[in-house]
Amino acid sequence: MSTETDVKELAELKEKLEDKVRSLQEELDASKRILVLIDRLLSEKSFVKAAEVTPAMQAEEKAEVAEKRLLKRAKDGFLLGEVTVYPEQLIISISPEVRLSQSTPPFRSYFLGKILTQMREEDDKLRREGRLAADKVLSFEVEEKDGRLSAIVIKNYRDQQRIKHIMDNATWTLTRMLEKQT
Repeated sequence: MSTETDVKELAELKEKLEDKVRSLQEELDASKRILVLIDRLLSEKSFVKAAEVTPAMQAEEKAEVAEKRLLKRAKDGFLLGEVTVYPEQLIISISPEVRLSQSTPPFRSYFLGKILTQMREEDDKLRREGRLAADKVLSFEVEEKDGRLSAIVIKNYRDQQRIKHIMDNATWTLTRMLEKQT
């Protein structure tokens, strides 16, 4: 065998191996997505003890679901969480694979401090001016389970523009928090 033939054959083998690796990676990614869906379905269908019922769960039972949206990391589509939009509130449920604490930057300083608190302050100003009822002022609470951020309940978001602003900033914040963690 000549050296040129060897090189050509090695190049072909390398290309086939790279194709196989890509195929296996796609299969692995698909399997991971299926596991996430199965976990979510199992958690929705499983029995929950009364002591484990959170305010977010209670709110879901009381309100009619308007829409569910996914929060995905931009660079690779990794599922960060799910947003359930109700007529008067939205719940950001953090994906079980995302293990973050609310003390991880920039959650408190940026998402809670600048985004949600600023919206609440805008609503307070409208309330003081008499242009918004006190029970329509934005409020929020953060839920943790076993020291892990599990959900953020935001009441009185009021309009679609705010939903988009909240979702965009939640995605950005969770992505940055994961980067800080690694």
